[in-house]
Amino acid sequence: MSKLSVAAVAGGTPLVEVRIGRAAGDERARSAELVLGLAAGLAPPPPGRLRLGHEADGRPVVRGAAVHVSVSHGRGVLAAAASTDFPVGVDVEAVRRIPVRNLARRWLRAAEAEWIERREPDERIVAFLWLWTQKEALGKARGLGLAGGAGLSRAVWLPESWPPSGRDLMGERGVAWLGPVPGDARLAVAAGFADGVVFAAAAQGANAVGAIVRTGPADLDGAHGRGGQRGQVADTA
Repeated sequence: MSKLSVAAVAGGTPLVEVRIGRAAGDERARSAELVLGLAAGLAPPPPGRLRLGHEADGRPVVRGAAVHVSVSHGRGVLAAAASTDFPVGVDVEAVRRIPVRNLARRWLRAAEAEWIERREPDERIVAFLWLWTQKEALGKARGLGLAGGAGLSRAVWLPESWPPSGRDLMGERGVAWLGPVPGDARLAVAAGFADGVVFAAAAQGANAVGAIVRTGPADLDGAHGRGGQRGQVADTA
């Protein structure tokens, strides 16, 4: 465990670990390997293999370690999040050409669509994905996805300026803190973007706001875990 996570645990500050990367080929398998390795690093498992399965509501679960996890993948990018403190959610999106105005007007709150419209034309795609990934991550932290728990209608804070700044701004590598969500003191979220990728992490719990988010690149070559532990992607429960 790093000096940061030792200090965070010793000081009682909750910790969320996030890994972000790119992968060619089977994104689902690579993201499963990534989240199993992340879980093994946070909560060393007992002898035997970790297994990645899913709850009845679709939420991923690691069998063999007391850790909450979340995964996201698509269009060549992937992300994983893990915490021993509370349920987490993560989302990642590759920056690409999309009909921002139509999507914002259809799916986002009116104030959010107007906020995107006020951005410079070359900023709107990232600004839209900035909001979208937060909503997706929050839904996953609640175990509901976008369809439940207010989904895309759930409000998030809108930065007064762009690009945003603050403690809840994530980078591909480094430390941020989960910030509050309007209307729900038990939800918290942070987001960021870099090198053509937009990402967000969220958590649900009484002490989620102010939790440390530590982000790093996905180590896909060593994603099977620590100390010889190798995970099984299939759920055998």
